[in-house]
Amino acid sequence: PEESLVILFCGRLSREKNLFHLLDAYHQLDHEHKSLLFIGDGDLRHSLQDYADQLGADSVYFCGFQNRNQILKYYAISDFFVLPSLRETWGIVVNEAMCSGLPVIVSDQVGAGVDLVINGRNGYKVATDGDDLFRSIKQIADLPEAERHLMGMRSFNIVKEWSNRNLAESL
Repeated sequence: PEESLVILFCGRLSREKNLFHLLDAYHQLDHEHKSLLFIGDGDLRHSLQDYADQLGADSVYFCGFQNRNQILKYYAISDFFVLPSLRETWGIVVNEAMCSGLPVIVSDQVGAGVDLVINGRNGYKVATDGDDLFRSIKQIADLPEAERHLMGMRSFNIVKEWSNRNLAESL
């Protein structure tokens, strides 16, 4: 629905992405109009769909793999992005989300979080277990739309500056 708060995950639906933890955190969120989009496919798709059904989370959408021409519309309709991985060397989807002007929540195991996420400024870095993920989702969800937008613009500016740096000079 148009008035929904839209939370986005984009990537392979596999164990190392920690997606059952994301579903649990999302389910705890007491927000009248909310949606969680899973963009991507993988071995866990059916298990995740079954788990969402068990939770009674009818506002969870599995949109499958989307090519480069289609994926931008999902970033455009989203309010923020979550990557709760148990391990992730970098996570280029974090760059994509930030280029789309989204606040981001990443686990402390996502390499991009070290360089691109400033807690409370453009998103949050969270532990891979416990309540950190839920608390961070709630913090962003509870922000007025204008503040969430400002957080997203900070993401855009951070990734823009990071992309413009002179790597050769720094090395």
